[in-house]
Amino acid sequence: MDDENEKDLAAAMPQRHPIGFTASGSEYFRIWIVNLLLIVLTLGIYLPWAKVRKLRYFYGNTWVDGDALGFHGDPRKMLRGTLIAAAFLIVYSVGSNFSGWAALLAALAFVALWPALVRAAMRFRLANTSWRGLRFHFAGDTAGAYACMLPPLALALLPAAIAGAAAGTAGGGWPAQLAATAAGLVGLGMLALIASLPYFIWRVRRYQHGNYAIGGLQTRLQADVGVLYGIFIKLIGIFFVLVIAAGVVAGLFVFLGRRGGSGPGFVLGAALLGIGGILLLNILPKSYLQVRLQNLIWSTTGNEVLRFDSRLRFGSYLGLQFKNYMLIFLTLGLYWPFAVVSTRRAQLEAVVLETRIALDRITQVAGREDPGAAGDMAADLFGLDIGM
Repeated sequence: MDDENEKDLAAAMPQRHPIGFTASGSEYFRIWIVNLLLIVLTLGIYLPWAKVRKLRYFYGNTWVDGDALGFHGDPRKMLRGTLIAAAFLIVYSVGSNFSGWAALLAALAFVALWPALVRAAMRFRLANTSWRGLRFHFAGDTAGAYACMLPPLALALLPAAIAGAAAGTAGGGWPAQLAATAAGLVGLGMLALIASLPYFIWRVRRYQHGNYAIGGLQTRLQADVGVLYGIFIKLIGIFFVLVIAAGVVAGLFVFLGRRGGSGPGFVLGAALLGIGGILLLNILPKSYLQVRLQNLIWSTTGNEVLRFDSRLRFGSYLGLQFKNYMLIFLTLGLYWPFAVVSTRRAQLEAVVLETRIALDRITQVAGREDPGAAGDMAADLFGLDIGM
């Protein structure tokens, strides 16, 4: 794109295209309950077919400018990916029961393979996602996947695996020293991971959102890592305020209970207070993080031709999550599919696609420059699909 065209695009008023979501809780409930029963009856073998049914329903009810998305994944190919993941977990679980060194080798294999598998899964998902007959594709390379995912995986898994292997073989004259060294490794690894977590999330999101493409149009992520650190600092502050407030309320409740007696009313009140505290500590920080991350990441994703704008509101989203959790609890989990649909609707309908040129023109250009993502054999190698 030359400089003159870039100036024309910059001067053009953006056209806004809201994203619509027309799924209903009752329809998804029927899909969900059948999927659940078949997964149980087939001992998990039906899982890829269940995922395809879910994705086709959700994609088919996600609309942009009058046209819905489509998902074309083959559950038989996805079954291969499911079996590979299951075999890996079984080997790790069995090995860790017999030897700490076997668990260490499994952790090393996981760290070494996971970035490549994530990239393959991203390529599979996008190569099987369409809009107006055009397939999306993922342009990220293997080197980029390892650069952003290898450090956090190593910090999260390897210290604990090394410590477990060392502790399992500790003996003779210096087991205490080995145990102290192992504990130090785990502690240092966890501290480093916690301190660098916003940076690693930023790196992974930049890799993902900087490589979504349709035709020759590829997105970029322009989010500032400093903003992400600010979100996590505020999240930590919110959590500590909630813990202190919960402690004060619980202390007052215990004090009043001692003065007034611990009858049935006190027990019921204590139970309700405990449930409310658990819900508050779980829902409020999680909702804050989800809202802030969505608005930051998606509002800084785009290119010269198109971009996204996310304006998910924290207050309404928090109220929705409280409602969902309460109804899931009261219905013993049966409200779960309704909660999934309402949450997805809130997240999707808060996003708007902004374009500098008409969408029809974009699809024409993308159609001419489509690199053939549907025939991406590497993306279909294992049929891996881990979601996006």
